[in-house]
This record gives sequence, C-alpha cells and structure tokens, in this order.
Amino acid sequence: MRIAFYLAGSDLGRSGIGIYVREVLPRLTALAEEAGDDIVVVGTRAEHEAFSTRALAVERRFLPAALDRPGPSALFHLAAAGLLAPLHRADVILLPAANRRLTAVSRVPTVAVVHDIAQLEVAKKYDPLRMAYVKYAVMGALRRADSLVTVSGATRDDLAAALAIDPSTIRVVLNGVDTQRFHPMESNDPALGEVRTAHHLDRPFLLYVSRLEDPGKNHLRLVRAFAGSSLRSTHDLILVGADWGAGDAIEAAAAEAGVAERVRWLGFVEDDHLPRLVSSADAVIMVGLREGFGLPALEAIAAGRPVCASNTGALPEVVGPYAALCDPYDVESIRQALEAAATDPELHARVAAEGPGWAQVRGWGATAAGLYEACRAVGDSRMHRSGPLGSSGQ
Repeated sequence: MRIAFYLAGSDLGRSGIGIYVREVLPRLTALAEEAGDDIVVVGTRAEHEAFSTRALAVERRFLPAALDRPGPSALFHLAAAGLLAPLHRADVILLPAANRRLTAVSRVPTVAVVHDIAQLEVAKKYDPLRMAYVKYAVMGALRRADSLVTVSGATRDDLAAALAIDPSTIRVVLNGVDTQRFHPMESNDPALGEVRTAHHLDRPFLLYVSRLEDPGKNHLRLVRAFAGSSLRSTHDLILVGADWGAGDAIEAAAAEAGVAERVRWLGFVEDDHLPRLVSSADAVIMVGLREGFGLPALEAIAAGRPVCASNTGALPEVVGPYAALCDPYDVESIRQALEAAATDPELHARVAAEGPGWAQVRGWGATAAGLYEACRAVGDSRMHRSGPLGSSGQ
C-alpha cells in the first residue's frame, strides 16, 4: 500500500494541526516501512522544509509555491488533488488537516482527519468567506470521504450531527502528547529560570497558549475575568501565539480593565521554550468557546500543571479531573475557575501526582497507529473491490 500524505493546511508547523503533522508523520512513516508499505509526502517546498521531510524515509513530491497562499491551496486541493493522486501512484490519500484542506473528487480512497468544526458552532468565528468555505465546500467534500477520523469524541459527535450520519461510522483517533518535551520539572531547575529571564517574567503567571483570535479563543472575556479576580495583584496573564487579528482588541480590553501592565503577549515562542513556560506557570488556560481537542491542556497535565478549561467541546474529556472547568461565555465562571486553577492546593497536588501518568498513555505513537489502521482499512477495501492487480480484477 502506498499512502499519499498531504501537508496542506498545517500552518508550516505553527499551530496545533502543525504539531499534529510534525508528531504523526515520522511515526506513520516508521509503521509503514515496518509493514512493507510506503509513503509519498505531497506539499510545497516550504511545507516540506517546515516538517523536515528530507530526513524521513519517504518519497517527496513538490507543489508550486503559489499554493502556499490559502486561497489557491484550498481551490487546488478541492478540485485537483484527488484527481492527481494516480501520478503519485497512491492507493490511499491521507488528509491530516481535512477541516481546512481536502479533496472533493478523488480517484483513490481518502482518509480525512477532522480536528474541529467550531466554525459551525461559533458565530462569526472567521470572516464570511472562510465561514462559507467550511459550511459549503468542506462539509460537502467530507460527505464524500471514504473514512472520517476525528481527534476527540466531542468532534466526532459534532461532525456526525453536522453531516446527519451515525457517529459510529466515524473513527476517533485521539491526539497525543510528547512526554519527553512536556514533563514535570523542579521549580528550582535552572532551565526554568533561564526561560523566565529570557521573557522577563518576574512575577508568578498564568499561561494561555493560543493564537489571538476573536471570538473563538475568547481572550476578551478572559481578560475581563482576570481583571475581576484576586490574581490581578499577584500574577501576570501571559499570552503565547500568533496574532490572528485580535491583538489590538485584547490590548484595548486590558487597558479598559486596568490590567494593561499585567497582560503580556509573547508572540510565537521557540519550541524549546514552550515546555519550560508551561512548567513555570501556576496554571495553564484553555478557554476557547469550542475546542476540537485542546492540545496545550494535555501538555500542561503531562507537565503536572493544573488547567483552567472550558466545559464545552472536547476539553472535559481531554483534561479529566485535572482542571477547573468554566462556562466560557460567563466571565464570572471564568474568574472562579482561574482562581481555583491557580491556587487550589488539592487540584495542584492531584495533577502533580497523577497528571503525568494520565498523559503518558496518550502518546503520539498511538495516534499514528490509529491513522495507519484507518489507511489500511480503506486500502484493503479498495484491493478487495479491484482485485490484487488494482484493476477490475478481470
């Protein structure tokens, strides 16, 4: 079996889906090699460089640089990617970011991984064009996929409801966590001091790792909740992530609430800094209106740090008993959860003692194995229909 793995929609590694691709692709490659299968990775040169595909035992195919732009990329993958699959000698197409990039027509079976469909749940999450693209183009194409995979049970249920299909027809393959990067660290570890110094973190802090996006990531309510809490006098609120257009609004909200000096944005931080920032935080925050998974929450728990998390979407199943949950639409509920996550000694003790073990069984190896199984299932089905030579069998 030959799997065509498409890199489009993965943000050159600078997002949760980017982390997903970075972690899954080498593990999937190893599984395929062990089984005598192979993988061809398809993407632009920038995408190949972002995921270091040269270092993998895969064949590489390059798409034009013009497809680094979102619009042309979306149109190409919808209209042509599936039709061109025979040029890659692919038996199966794996689309790891199918809620962003997928094919409407394909000559070979497709496995479509859906991370979330929050655009259908959160009004005005994106601009009207992108909202229409998801509502009509993406959802229509997902109906034609041979295998649908979601990263959480909540996303499976959302997708099944949106497509009016039986949830049991959707395969759930949970996201993992890299416990070699995210693990408990002693508070006096020099590495933590180095990262705090590098980012001028002089006070205790709460950490929110998320792109700056309004309304989906809910920064404005978070700022108001922080401003109304007792933590404003003891902690900073640290925001990490790229600005997706909400930076000015967040800055204005902090100034209006009188916490401008306590709310700081670090931008997109280096990979080796992030685990140390998580381990340094008194609590990690995930208060998006509807998350399809919420990887930073699981990374925090792997590091033994408590989480303030929304009670919507996938977050309750991701955090288990290691978070203070809140209604993300209610500022007072967020305030209470912030204070509990930062100061509740029972919660801190529980997540420190049990959280790393909870995360340990949720590794990326299991994610890759689940994806490989999905590809094998549709590949075997194709062989059964077409005969051993991949023809009509006659």
